[in-house]
Amino acid sequence: MPANPDAIVSLDWVRAHLDDPNVVFLHAGGDRAEYEAGHLPGARWVHGYDDLTVTRDGIRALVPLQHEMEATLGRLGVEATKTVVFVASGKSMWPHRGFWVLRFYRFPNVHIADRSVAAMAREGVALTSDEPAVAPATCALSEGDESVLSTWEEVLLTSQGAGKAVILDCRTDGEYRGEPGAHAAPRLGRVPGATHLNWELLVDDDGRFLPPERLRSLYAAAGIDGTRPVFPYCGGGIRSAASWFAMHEVLGWDEARNYDGSWAEWAARTDLPIATGE
Repeated sequence: MPANPDAIVSLDWVRAHLDDPNVVFLHAGGDRAEYEAGHLPGARWVHGYDDLTVTRDGIRALVPLQHEMEATLGRLGVEATKTVVFVASGKSMWPHRGFWVLRFYRFPNVHIADRSVAAMAREGVALTSDEPAVAPATCALSEGDESVLSTWEEVLLTSQGAGKAVILDCRTDGEYRGEPGAHAAPRLGRVPGATHLNWELLVDDDGRFLPPERLRSLYAAAGIDGTRPVFPYCGGGIRSAASWFAMHEVLGWDEARNYDGSWAEWAARTDLPIATGE
């Protein structure tokens, strides 16, 4: 699959569409204070964990069910005919998570901005602290697209040596070795056989992806070249959504499939193996 040049919109595109009634900017993050400190005019606040994940069967940070996501988008005034652009205050995985969730539900027109809101402000884009009035809408989504999702069963088979897929741990070096991360987990470690590439290395401090040739080099060092399926995971399918975006949308590797359950699910299942250390 060729790379998707429309997945990321430029600063010039953002400037040209700030007043476009058919474009909805969704400012995603983990702390509303980021949004209140300054956002694009008309942008609507999306809380990453509250709006783009749910806890289900005791597992945190799973993709919302279809009706749950439809309700969230409706509350945000998003109809399926709109163009959605995810942005964030600074370097963040939340726009990529938002993109992946909407892509999973086959939302027709979803994008991310090519840089953070802070970077836009340095380029002269005026920010506001005013929150727009939003009229509720009806948003009908399609059934989830399993081609962008991987499951613990598939990851386990790969870990056991079946098939040709690659398991990619997108967390920090410490989490990969088995050290505690930002979120408590019943067990520490990694999926046996997983290679490692911290998602933070894929983007610069302004949230811009590195050039494709640099991304390919980083993935190649982790044993990934786009010729095999890749199952990226992290603590809860959020950071791994950024790596999925880099592979699937920037590099055009259509066999990248985000493991949404990620370590939250894997660690909770005591029947699944773990590895620790280097």
